[in-house]
Amino acid sequence: MKIQFVGSGSAFNKIDGQSNLIVKSDSGKNLLIDCGTYCWSFMEKLIYKTTDFDSVYISHLHADHIGGLEEIAFTTYFNPTVERPKLYCNDSLMPELWKALEGGLGSIQGKVVTLTEYFDCKPVEASGKFEWEGIEFIPVQTVHVMSGYHIKHSYGLMITSEAGIKVFFTSDTQFCPNQIQDFYDQADYILQDSETSPFKSGVHAHYDDLKTLSDETKSKMWLYHYQPDTDKEVAVSDGFRGFVNKEDEFDF
Repeated sequence: MKIQFVGSGSAFNKIDGQSNLIVKSDSGKNLLIDCGTYCWSFMEKLIYKTTDFDSVYISHLHADHIGGLEEIAFTTYFNPTVERPKLYCNDSLMPELWKALEGGLGSIQGKVVTLTEYFDCKPVEASGKFEWEGIEFIPVQTVHVMSGYHIKHSYGLMITSEAGIKVFFTSDTQFCPNQIQDFYDQADYILQDSETSPFKSGVHAHYDDLKTLSDETKSKMWLYHYQPDTDKEVAVSDGFRGFVNKEDEFDF
């Protein structure tokens, strides 16, 4: 299994791109983790087309994670040579995803459509898992944004490769080690949301807070979702594996 970052930056980072990932199986198939607004412009540099992905996983509903889904939906829908891509996400997130996309995707001449018109929907139950090309994926709910009195849906992934290597991809999350330390401990490698802005947003783990984690945890951790002009050289000296760059690929 290989994981490649399409982009590695924060939501509005036009230099490093948004943090969308490609999981590449040993069989040659590709699964896209999140599909943001800038996704396909950065995909062009990697020579990928929308039809190169048989599956998509969505972690949550912010535009840097779903803004490019309309493109993959329409281009595959009107292409009779490809099957509908599989769409994986938490089962309670799936209806909200359609509400977010319906304004554009609901406009097919002469038809009333739903999400299943475009995707082979594979909702995953809470604490459930799915398997794709011999790779196991377990969605892990993270605390990203509190809306009033409830947590908005956001789900990272515990990914177990064909070789048994565990990779914890946090997706967007606040700094909350008490909630996810168990997953840090289980993982062989960690792909961690890391804000680097001078003012903390409160909805992303900030680099200054991540530095307080144990040396053991930091030694497994690659950082992404940072702001433009981040000084990436400091991460290794602070005990991390480093900052991810756009297009970086990891072989697990």
